[in-house]
Amino acid sequence: MVFPGVQERPPNLIWILLLYFSLSGTDALGIKMGDSLVKALRDHDTFIPCTITGYSELDPTQLSVTWTLTNKAASNQLVYKFLSQTHQPIRPGSYIPTSDLIRGNAGLHLPLVQFTDEGEYTCTVVYTPDKAERQSDLQVSVQPTGNVAPPDVVVETGSDKTVMCEVNRFYPKDITIQWVKYLSDSSFVPLNKGTCTTDPIGSKDGTFNISSHLTVTPRLDEDGDKYACVISHRSLEKEQKLNFTLTVKEQDDKISGVIGAIVVTVVVAFVVALAVSGYVTFIKKQPPRLSPITGAEHLVHLNRATLSCQISGYRPEPIKIILCLKRKGAELVAIYSWHSEPNADQFSKREEQSVAIEFDETQHLVSNGDSHLPPAQRALKVEMVPLIKTNKQRISNCQCTIHITPNLEEDDGAELSVWVNHRGLSVPSSVICPLKIEGVRPKLFTIVFPLRIIHGESLTLTCPINGFKPKPLSVIWIRLDLAGQETEIVSWEDGKSNIKYSRYSHCLKENMHEDYSSSFLSLLTMKPTVNEDHRVKYICRTFHYATNTEAEERMEMCVLAVPELDQIKVFPEIPCVGEEMKFSCKIHSFHPKKLEVSWYKGNEVLSTENSTTVTNENGLLSFTSRITYTPCVRDIGKKFRCEVSHQSLQNPKCVSWELKHLIRNPIVSPIRCNPEILECNQLATLSCLIKDFYPKDLAVQWYKGPEVVSADNYTEVLQEDPTSGLFCKTTEMSFIPSINDHATEFDLEIIAGTQVIKRTICIELKGLPQIKDIICNNLSPNYGEPLTLSCEVSECNARDITVEWRENNNPIKREMRTETQINRDSVSFLLKLTPTAEHYGKLFTCLIKHKDLQQPIKKSISLRLPDVPPTLSEITVSPKRIEANREAIFHIAISGFSATGLQVKWLKSFTPLTANIITTAPQIGRDGLYSCTSTLRYNLTDSDHSKFIRCEVTANREIKGKQFQLYLKGDEPKGKQTLNATEGNKVPMQKGLSM
Repeated sequence: MVFPGVQERPPNLIWILLLYFSLSGTDALGIKMGDSLVKALRDHDTFIPCTITGYSELDPTQLSVTWTLTNKAASNQLVYKFLSQTHQPIRPGSYIPTSDLIRGNAGLHLPLVQFTDEGEYTCTVVYTPDKAERQSDLQVSVQPTGNVAPPDVVVETGSDKTVMCEVNRFYPKDITIQWVKYLSDSSFVPLNKGTCTTDPIGSKDGTFNISSHLTVTPRLDEDGDKYACVISHRSLEKEQKLNFTLTVKEQDDKISGVIGAIVVTVVVAFVVALAVSGYVTFIKKQPPRLSPITGAEHLVHLNRATLSCQISGYRPEPIKIILCLKRKGAELVAIYSWHSEPNADQFSKREEQSVAIEFDETQHLVSNGDSHLPPAQRALKVEMVPLIKTNKQRISNCQCTIHITPNLEEDDGAELSVWVNHRGLSVPSSVICPLKIEGVRPKLFTIVFPLRIIHGESLTLTCPINGFKPKPLSVIWIRLDLAGQETEIVSWEDGKSNIKYSRYSHCLKENMHEDYSSSFLSLLTMKPTVNEDHRVKYICRTFHYATNTEAEERMEMCVLAVPELDQIKVFPEIPCVGEEMKFSCKIHSFHPKKLEVSWYKGNEVLSTENSTTVTNENGLLSFTSRITYTPCVRDIGKKFRCEVSHQSLQNPKCVSWELKHLIRNPIVSPIRCNPEILECNQLATLSCLIKDFYPKDLAVQWYKGPEVVSADNYTEVLQEDPTSGLFCKTTEMSFIPSINDHATEFDLEIIAGTQVIKRTICIELKGLPQIKDIICNNLSPNYGEPLTLSCEVSECNARDITVEWRENNNPIKREMRTETQINRDSVSFLLKLTPTAEHYGKLFTCLIKHKDLQQPIKKSISLRLPDVPPTLSEITVSPKRIEANREAIFHIAISGFSATGLQVKWLKSFTPLTANIITTAPQIGRDGLYSCTSTLRYNLTDSDHSKFIRCEVTANREIKGKQFQLYLKGDEPKGKQTLNATEGNKVPMQKGLSM
């Protein structure tokens, strides 16, 4: 009987079919567990199925499998875990073959299960990013063994007889025992009266024992009735029946005894007569004849083989058979013996012979006969089953069946012989059979590796080597490069790996099957790179010593590198509506070259422009993908996506950028005045149109001269263009001008984001002087070149006007001249001057006073004079012949600069000097620019020889400098004609030093 769940390995064909139908055409991860209940027997190996469905291909690097157990002892206790291509058996002996996992079989093997293994098992599978789990119950049982005592039930009429049914070593304790009486071969009735069953009693090993009693008081007509003790238990596929036959006898009396004695006497006399006749008839002895031993033509290492030898035509029946073995270089030894008439001692050491009567012949069947030889002489696993048939003439034939399990290493070339001792033989007769034992060569399956081999990620190549015996085998991994050169990288033999290159690691997993054949999994682990491994072949080569055969499997590496995408770069950072913006994304570290890049705005495909692909020192590729796009307001909130499809990716990889902000600088019209000609005390309106801007958050502020106009005094109207999404705003300010408002400037300040736009209008009232802005006759004035500033006034009488020119709100200086030029319709007020550095950054103002105006009208201009940096002379020293421990005076001239606030620093090499420094105040020179001098007085020491005296001048954050190298008296360098520190020894310092 095969108990469910008791098997070492799942049937390969069933698993292949399950995987085919469960994986094809599916996308979602799933698990199939088979039956929800798995039954197993204690101390047997069992298997709990778990089939992964939903994926046509499985990558072990993305797969993890966890088995947990929940029972009375604990909840969710970890049993087995497969993670990061590493097996972690928590329950001793548990395993999941890697080759099964690759095919989607995550079933758990549990050898020699015990009661503690019983419970609910959960198989949890994570195949990134999916997860699934299912449960299955494991039921562990022990089958009961029962017997009925006494085996032969004999009862005299009128008396009782008790029969006991003992049931031992079963688990769990729930069991049913029922006594029945057969009415026929197929029908029976249960017996409830006269029965008694004890409670189950526990044993030390966790099993239970129980007994039941049946008491019968039969009648004479019940002689020969059949009874049975019927045992029902969950470990049994069908009920176990222990049958016995009831024999009923009448009670003995003296008359029957006398009759019996007479009958016995007659029978004995008859038997004696027959014996005398038989002795005369059958007294002649016949020696046995031996046939050749057959069945040894194809012997396989550790495979059980059945040999046969016919011993025929002998009389009398008693015979002794001896099996002998002679190995190479060894003596002939007896390994098994059997006698048809065992003595009492032998009888007690082996199972009782069973005798069956078949027609008119007697058949003796002997199983598992014992050999009484030392174990050392019985290395060959052997079992002999003689089958004897004897006819009416007492001629016997013995069919001798021999079961052997040969070992190639010990028994190949040995001689197995059958020796027979019989009364009809003066010497034993024998027949010899030579043993030629073969091994089973290994079968290599295709090297298993992930669907995608990724650059720099751990990779395991698995070579299954199956079904060979005996075990000695060598495994070699070889790297075959593009030039065809083979390099041995790993070798394995006798349980040891010899790894010749540190970038590789190797382990070998062994498994022994029921037929003593071995299966290996050779696992080579590395981190492949594009430069070293792409298109390189790896070979797993084996040599089997017993069969002298070599086999190999090879695979070609296709190393992929997953593309990396940098964040999308956008220029400008804040794009403008209607203006082109540029997107770029660097795609790097990928291999091979074939790669597809797509840009999307939402789901809309955009045209792409890619740069030239570049290869780095690691063989990885990179390039930059770009697009140009002109955004509109409707694009706000849209995501721009760069998507990459590559052989190394199961799904496209992408990076996105969301357009959150857009701006559009406003177009601002000049300020308009309504009416165009203003009059005192008449309502006037100033307006400005601000259009095509985004976002709508735009602020406006009106100013009247320097004063802020209250928001209550002007209006704003905002409108949105439904087509473009841009905004438009109109602002108006109404006021009633007075005479004091004449020539007043009204300013409008528009703030759009970080941009500030200003518009200005100067209102002029009817009947009052019209004043134009000051103009300069030279748009690019220079220092020392004369120029004229002019302010024109019209619509008035020149006698009613007075003018005052000012410089930075101060009266003008003597060297400046003012003139009045009367034209036909206007009068111009002139200021003539020759600008110098003193005028740099100064503001010139023309104050126009009219008899009808309380306050003068101001018009101002700032001269656009250039910023001229200083010019430094060479540093001179006095005295010319400098000596240690004496004072030296260093002098420099600084000229031709326009800005004041000059900073002068003296240093010795890089050490600032602060004492004894005099820098004169800047003075205007003939060129109209400033000039000054700076002097340093410094006491020299011996340690100052060959050092530098430096002068640094800072003007408007620009630094210029000069330096002078010190050669003290007596230490001048060779080759110099003079020892004096003359001007020829001066070394100019680099100009434009950076701070």
